[in-house]
Amino acid sequence: MQQLEQILFGVTVFAYLAAALLATFGLAYRRKEADRVGVWALAAGFVAQTGSLVLRWIAGGRVPLAGMHETLAFLSWSTVLLFLIADRRYKVKAAGLILVPGAFFMAAIAALLYEGPRPLQADLQSHWLTVHASVSLLGYAAFALAFASGFFYVVQEDLLKKKYTQVRALIRALIVVLGTGTGTYVGYLIADPTLFEDATGHRVYAYSQSDWTIIGIGAGVGLVVSLALGLIAARGAARPSFANRLPSLSLLDRLSFHSVVFGVALLSVGIVTGAIWARAVWGSWWEWDPKQTWALAAWLFYSGYLGVRGLANWRGRHAALLAIAGLFLILFTFLGINFFVPGKHDFN
Repeated sequence: MQQLEQILFGVTVFAYLAAALLATFGLAYRRKEADRVGVWALAAGFVAQTGSLVLRWIAGGRVPLAGMHETLAFLSWSTVLLFLIADRRYKVKAAGLILVPGAFFMAAIAALLYEGPRPLQADLQSHWLTVHASVSLLGYAAFALAFASGFFYVVQEDLLKKKYTQVRALIRALIVVLGTGTGTYVGYLIADPTLFEDATGHRVYAYSQSDWTIIGIGAGVGLVVSLALGLIAARGAARPSFANRLPSLSLLDRLSFHSVVFGVALLSVGIVTGAIWARAVWGSWWEWDPKQTWALAAWLFYSGYLGVRGLANWRGRHAALLAIAGLFLILFTFLGINFFVPGKHDFN
């Protein structure tokens, strides 16, 4: 069963890669055949990943939501799920230019971190794991959808105003930041610094010189690759005809808003169920664990987004920029916090 799970996950990675390449080619050159085949590739990868998750669930006797491999796999699955739903309802294939490559990279990193199902630590042996982790990760995927919609809102608005230089700069900046960040994180995973408790009982990482070298190499590779990709993508996107291939501003604004509402609702459930779980395991509702704290910060940020949108009428570009900024807060909450300040949520 484990071998079949690995085969299905391998199919997932290659299908998502094919879908990302076909989506980019189809949108850039207006090839409907590429779009159609890309959708089928994405659907095939989603079905394969669903089968992989189910097999892992059966083999492990638990929901696969523990450890970095399982959380990344579930997050990539959630991202594709929400994109497929959004595209069917809103017809926003352009969002796939961000979400599908993102799902591929998460699945690819999860494949590098693959390990068979293992017994849960004592803190994780609870039915609250299923609710807390699943809704939190689905919320993160919703915020990624809001980011993609907001990003293309800004791109579309600038294209309509013929600000092509600004579009090129925006595309390059996004790809370089995400590419360098991905390379840095991969380097961190390969380095695998030593985790220990200091004299005060806090969990901290010990980075050796070789660890920093590996992380630096990862960041450098990510930077070089993203610079090359950014130049190509920026040249293709900063053309007048590209605006005709993007959804309308009103649709992008509406999708971004609906995604944030959905994400805030899910994150609220995640925080509440996490507090209940913390009470049962740690004896208190709130421990100010780093990931708890940053999840709360993310919830306050997006709640603020909803507040200013409703009360101050911050719609359109203002709302889009907030949705774009919010994803970096989510990325730090999900991944970055482990790099800098490990806590009780570091179960790897």
